[in-house]
Amino acid sequence: MKKYFIVLFLLFAFCGDNSEQTPQPEAISIDTTEATITAEEESTTTTEIVQLDSFEGTVYEILKDKSKVGYLAPKQFLNSGLETVAGVTSEIIGEFTLELSECDQSDSCLYITNLLIRVDISTLKSNNSIRDSAIKSQWLESKLFPEAVFKIDELVIPNKNFDSKVEDTIVGKLSIREIELDTPFSITASLVGDEIRIQGFSEIDTTWFGFDAPTKFNAWEVLNPIGLTVDLVAKQK
Repeated sequence: MKKYFIVLFLLFAFCGDNSEQTPQPEAISIDTTEATITAEEESTTTTEIVQLDSFEGTVYEILKDKSKVGYLAPKQFLNSGLETVAGVTSEIIGEFTLELSECDQSDSCLYITNLLIRVDISTLKSNNSIRDSAIKSQWLESKLFPEAVFKIDELVIPNKNFDSKVEDTIVGKLSIREIELDTPFSITASLVGDEIRIQGFSEIDTTWFGFDAPTKFNAWEVLNPIGLTVDLVAKQK
């Protein structure tokens, strides 16, 4: 069971080759309270950090019914305050191969290969159906480009002491509207029972992926960067 590890999967996170320079958005404060509270409410116990035994390549699969990804968009109203709009979907499929063994870089290393995660972003839903329809048909145009993809071919992550919990910033290749960019995610990954849970956050600029942030003249505008949230659960296939 130890080999369920963590996978740090993390990495899913989405990790990837760091050879390409990743664009960085201008800093803006995005209220992540809602996402943080949700994650805390879903975790009823404190995850114990244990040391794992080494294991060879094992395939893990994302559990759709226990996973979700979403966005956090700062919305500025004219002569008014700023609010954060959130949308989420559980239409996610993906898998990856994980290996934990000794290495020269650290006490141990995680080897992640063939990581591929696909999200149907046309199914993103907020608390406003009119907003969801506009995002789908006008702004993100997810009706035409319904799939977002995060992938890595191969990644090596030093893992001190074979710990079952990892917090790190990783970089993977994110594709939206058929535009692929290296994108960093701050992630926490841990073993919870026989499952691996990965929580992550990133920020992107909509213009990187070929579209402007939503706006309504003399009423409101959505500000870049947009937050991306990840809450995934994976299990041995």
